[in-house]
Amino acid sequence: MKDKVSLVNKVPVKCGPSCYTHRIQPDLGNGGFISQVKSFFAKLFDTADWPARWHCGNWSDFHGWLYILSDMAIWAAYFAIPFLLFRIISKRKDIPFPKILWLFIGFILLCGTTHLLDAIIFWWPAYRLSALVRLFTAIISVFTVFALYRLLPMIYRLRTLDELEAEIEERKRAEEQSRHQQVLTKAAEDLMAKKDEFMSIASHELKTPITTVKASLQVLERILAQNDELAVIAPFVHRSSKQINKLTSLIDELLDVTRIQAGQLQLHKEDFNIMKMAAECVEQCQSVDGMHQVTIQGDENLTVFADYNRIDQVLCNFLTNAFKYSPEHTLVEVNISSVDNGKIKLSVADRGIGIPDDKKDNIFDRFFRVENTSQKYSGIGLGLYISSQIIAAHGGQIGVTDNGVNGTIFWFII
Repeated sequence: MKDKVSLVNKVPVKCGPSCYTHRIQPDLGNGGFISQVKSFFAKLFDTADWPARWHCGNWSDFHGWLYILSDMAIWAAYFAIPFLLFRIISKRKDIPFPKILWLFIGFILLCGTTHLLDAIIFWWPAYRLSALVRLFTAIISVFTVFALYRLLPMIYRLRTLDELEAEIEERKRAEEQSRHQQVLTKAAEDLMAKKDEFMSIASHELKTPITTVKASLQVLERILAQNDELAVIAPFVHRSSKQINKLTSLIDELLDVTRIQAGQLQLHKEDFNIMKMAAECVEQCQSVDGMHQVTIQGDENLTVFADYNRIDQVLCNFLTNAFKYSPEHTLVEVNISSVDNGKIKLSVADRGIGIPDDKKDNIFDRFFRVENTSQKYSGIGLGLYISSQIIAAHGGQIGVTDNGVNGTIFWFII
């Protein structure tokens, strides 16, 4: 028994009288919650209830200073990190999610403060202040976790450096292609402008001699009609007259294009019966064609306020195309009907070779012709372009649809 007592007395105990002189006051643990809270804040900086940490426990110098220096090092790092984050936020305004960085700054500062207080408590036992700082640290920690959790989907969508570099390269290629396309577009516009200038000059210069030749052929036709001895040359004169009419029509189209490009397409509007106009146009086109049967359906009393000659020109173009591209099917249908808001719809349906779906969007472009028909059928691709511009000048619509299995339906609404 004596040996045990002597062994106990040899153990160095620093938590001696200085610990027991700082006993908890009886009223601190026995009051209500509100009174405990009031007492806590009233004595926030009061250290009389505890000894300094050096005086409570069995601390060696090495152990104590290892604890203190470690906490001080952590505190220094925790205060340096927010400073660096603040520098980053200040310098880089494009940093994503800046609010979460501010939460991290507050969280890290409070964590560092808890380590600083842990080191100070070795001399100044501010346990109440330490508890309060830890409460603030816990609160901002929870907010930081919640905010970070909400940002996870957006963070997952952030592109990597390789993805950004790939996007930059893709944009560079797109910009280069765009510049190349602009150069090509400018060259095409310049070429088209020169082509328009040439067409304007050529068509005007050709108009006078062709008119003279046409008048001469008409005189010859009258002479042939009065002299049977010259009947042998009559077919040649008739063929020449027919070709001159085609050439005149071509020159008229070129003149129309130059007027359209110059914004000089003039309309002379009047009220007229569209059914009568259609009948006259059909009769004129059939006299030239002589192969196709044309039916006209619709209300015979419909009138429209438009340019008679220009609408007649559009219908003639529709009929000419129907005749040209349906050589094996003789039926062509013209339909005239009233649509919404007092407008008139006119359509021409044929049973010809049709138009591929991928070409329909370009069918009304200038000089456009479908590749598989351009060699077989004559024309320069201006008729439908001029027709679309005439309808546009009337404030109407123009289009093309399929006619069942074969053929097409060209239509306009004015």
